[in-house]
Amino acid sequence: VADHNSTDGTPEIAGRFGAEVHSEETGLGFATKLLISKADTRYILFVDGDITVTSAEFFAKAAALLDDPKTGAVVGCAVGHDFLYGIPLGLTMLPLDLARKIEMPDVIQGRETFYFEEILANSSLKIRYIRDAMVHRSTYRKYRYWPEWQGAQIRYTPSRHFSQLVRAIFVVYMMHLNSKSPRNFIYSPIYYVKIVSGFLNPKKWGDVDRRKIAGAIRE
Repeated sequence: VADHNSTDGTPEIAGRFGAEVHSEETGLGFATKLLISKADTRYILFVDGDITVTSAEFFAKAAALLDDPKTGAVVGCAVGHDFLYGIPLGLTMLPLDLARKIEMPDVIQGRETFYFEEILANSSLKIRYIRDAMVHRSTYRKYRYWPEWQGAQIRYTPSRHFSQLVRAIFVVYMMHLNSKSPRNFIYSPIYYVKIVSGFLNPKKWGDVDRRKIAGAIRE
């Protein structure tokens, strides 16, 4: 576990379960690379703190899929989701030797998946999906300005800005279709405009610390 000065008891809870806890004060990129460097297993598994794994067979199924040399990552999808896309790191497994090739800035706060997508694309590797593997509580999506924040993180990536923005259109609609909420689907164009707003003004929307976002949600 990499802990970035959390105030929700993460280090204490992880310690009680025997986890190795590393404290850092740099950023998400540094934390991600730190944990990859500490791993010594064949595969590395990313698990978000706001998900619950519901499939006891996920690890075995993912390992079997990764036996295919053309597969670079296996994503565990949320229960009931019909539209599968990208490489969200809520529940994702990939080979350790591939993960160690990933390069990203130390201080990034979001859009770390961009760097995973880059290494997979450059290596001509596929992403495979396992349905109904987890429940995602999506803590940060409750933040009022989450779309703007996400748009700013796209702007902070080093390349492919236009293609990322175009792809975000489809991602927004698939995300809201997965929610099975007509209200969310109707809201999709507004949600996307907010992403573009964040992209156009990254200094305003992108430099908010994730811990402050979590605090705003709790308040």
